[in-house]
Order: sequence, then C-alpha cells, then structure tokens
Amino acid sequence: MSNTINRNLRRSALTIAAVLSLASCGYSDYSGQPGHKTQKEAYIPSLTTTITGYGDDYDGTYVYSVNYDNTKWMKKNYAFKSRITSYRNIVVDSNPHRPNVIPDADKFHNSIGFSGGKFKRYWVATDTDPVEDGFLDNFDTSHPLNADGEWIEPMLILTIDTNITEVDRVDYDLQSSVTNASALLRNLVENGGSIKALKLKVNAIELNGAKISVEPYEIGFSIGQMGLNKIALHHQSATKSVVNALLNNSEHLQKVDLKLHFVNGMEVAMPKAFSVMFNHTALKKLVK
Repeated sequence: MSNTINRNLRRSALTIAAVLSLASCGYSDYSGQPGHKTQKEAYIPSLTTTITGYGDDYDGTYVYSVNYDNTKWMKKNYAFKSRITSYRNIVVDSNPHRPNVIPDADKFHNSIGFSGGKFKRYWVATDTDPVEDGFLDNFDTSHPLNADGEWIEPMLILTIDTNITEVDRVDYDLQSSVTNASALLRNLVENGGSIKALKLKVNAIELNGAKISVEPYEIGFSIGQMGLNKIALHHQSATKSVVNALLNNSEHLQKVDLKLHFVNGMEVAMPKAFSVMFNHTALKKLVK
C-alpha cells in the first residue's frame, strides 16, 4: 500500500478519534454517494467504536450502516432520503467480521460478534434534506429505550456532509482503492503501515476558538485496510473533567467548532465536512 494511502488512513482515523472524544455518538445526517443506490445497507467501517465503563445503556461495540437511493439525484422530482443505522453489541470489542474480511451491512441485525454477543439495531436517523443538518430531529425516539421506557439519547451528535468509504457488495468501487480480490491481496501484503492499539491522550479541548484544559483523556484506535478504523473509548478518571468542559463551554444542541489538543503536541480540528453538537441532557448523567 502506498505511503499516500497510509497517510490518508491515519488522517481518517485521527479525524474520527477527534470527533469521538466521548462515548455515545449518534450520526444524524449523511448525503451518500451521488448516483449510487445501496444494496439494502452499506457498511461504514471508519466509524466503528467500542465503549466501556459508561453504563449498560451505552457500553459495547458499535458499527454503522447507511441506506439510500441517489440514482435520480439529477431529476427534478428526486426525493432525497438517507437512513443511518447504528448496531450495538453489548460485548465490547466484538466485531461482526474477521480481520481484513469486511462484509457489507445487509445482515448486521442479529449477526454474532466474533468475540460473542449479537448486534441489534440501536439508534436510527432518517435524513430527508441533503443540505440542512437535522441533528437530533432526525432520530427515531421510539428506540432504544431504557428500563424506565425513556429514549436513550446519544451524548454527541455528528453530521457528515461528504461521502466516505462504504462497503456494499454490489459496488466494490466504493471500497477505497480496492477494486478486486487481486488488489485486496496486493494491498494487504504491501501494507506495512497498519496501526494497532495506538493510544493518545487529549489534554485540551478547543470549542469555537476557546481552548479549555482537561485532565488527560485517553483514546485508543487502530487503523486497518479499506478505511477500517476502530476507536476505543473507556470511562476513566478524566471523563468528568472532559464532560464539565463541554457542559460549561458549549450550548445544548448547538453546533460548535471542535479541535482536540493532544499531550504530544498534536492538534486535530474538526474537518469542514463534519458538524457536531453536544447533548447536555445526556452528558449530565455522567457527572452526577
């Protein structure tokens, strides 16, 4: 795999790690690939997340899929509709696939993780406007529900205003640079730059240009082939510091410009194609 591809994979993983600085991320807006129709559901491998220590409503392994039909996007009577589904397996770090064997998402519901447990549909958002961000309004609030029958709200809500790598079994051209089995094998053999179990600590969060120091919060992530990233988030002593920084320096359900500052001096800003807002109602549960 070329150094350019490796750098792009690293940049992609760091971008998602920056966005996912807290548990419980819900994706509400995604425009998809122009002219493409997913075969049932397409897998978004770069958004895979594992969460531990945040409680029974949030802990587990999360994978995400999209479903849309953009084949008539140039016609006047085109009606845009994109559904984003998160699947949760209560077993942490239990992927729905083996390493380097990446499926599409058509059978994610009730699929068995390789370390146990089953994947179930969790948050579902339906985006009906390719331009405006719907954020919380796009979510189906009838599911998931907690033991008291209340909707389990995501703590962070993300919109993606550009297309990203999808794995869809009828359109392998969407899978990054891999176009066939030979190309996949060549990329796997040549790739000496995969990263596994890398851990970085965030020591400051910048919101709308204001930098707020926090206790070092550790994020773990791995980078594989075909845009496959895994972000590992665990509850730690620094969680309260990060949550309070967000509550005290952002508005409830209002978009913010986000940048993370790492202990090693690295800075990662939210890309222009991404928008984020924080759900204070859900976040406050972490600092009670």
